[in-house]
Amino acid sequence: SHASAIKRCLDFKNIKVVSFGIRNLSKEEMDFYNKNKKRIKIFWANNKNKWSISEIRKIFKNKNVYITFDVDGFDASLMPATGTPEPGGVFWDETMNIIKNVCSVSNIVGADINELAPIKNFNSCNFLTAKLVYKIISYVFEFKSKYSNR
Repeated sequence: SHASAIKRCLDFKNIKVVSFGIRNLSKEEMDFYNKNKKRIKIFWANNKNKWSISEIRKIFKNKNVYITFDVDGFDASLMPATGTPEPGGVFWDETMNIIKNVCSVSNIVGADINELAPIKNFNSCNFLTAKLVYKIISYVFEFKSKYSNR
């Protein structure tokens, strides 16, 4: 399925996956996660009030990082224009805080944004997604020189 791309990344032994805002997994995904907890870290959405920015910074410090962002990770009230809108997701400010902190301590090697399913005559979700791209690029360039000088 479209969701198997991240699993394919784990075919490479030196790759770890860190996910934010996960609200549910299938039984097969949960079985795989439970067998691979050393290589997969999940920050569950229902625990987001307990997420530690210092822990996040420690995980990503001095790592090469590829950011892939599914907009369905946003709360459905913020992003209804996706294939699987679901309540309980992340909001803009907490997302920017995570992305900014990850960019400030790591080397971002690439990024993609996916799962936008535009709604005709409802452009706020399109704008939000474009702004997300803009913010990731801005943070990468803001911290790029700081990272390369370490």
